[in-house]
Amino acid sequence: MTVGTLEPRKNHAFLLDLWEELGPAAPPLLLCGSRGWNNEALFARLDALPMGHPVRELPGLEDKALAALVQGSAGALFPSLAEGFGLPPLEAVQLGSRVLCNDLEVLREFLGENAVYASVSDRYLWLDMLNQWAEMPVGAGRKISFVGPDWDKHFKTVLS
Repeated sequence: MTVGTLEPRKNHAFLLDLWEELGPAAPPLLLCGSRGWNNEALFARLDALPMGHPVRELPGLEDKALAALVQGSAGALFPSLAEGFGLPPLEAVQLGSRVLCNDLEVLREFLGENAVYASVSDRYLWLDMLNQWAEMPVGAGRKISFVGPDWDKHFKTVLS
């Protein structure tokens, strides 16, 4: 699954390309977010998907429903080309989800070793990780005790 507005910088088209390569046996891919701006090509691709396709849009979810989906997912995917802070990956890790994201410095800064980083220029690495996750039960050999940044730590960093 992925969480975020469907806008160009979030790079959802990359995920659609991967799901095309995975073929008819691909697992469900949940796109949890509303349609944003300047992304007509992606919207056309989504609108053309046949009924029963594994890619599904889920806009407008309540916070509790979204949290439950993140916690129960095989993993959260973030192929973003740019991030301001990256709140959805942070929340996914805090909810105990596996996270696979583009190798962005801002994400490494606060997620540290709690995510798998793969450049979106290496689609084979993404496919390999998706296949590994499909064979490995959620939570296998994983203990999450991640505590993300809070406002006190943030302002101490900013003001020092």
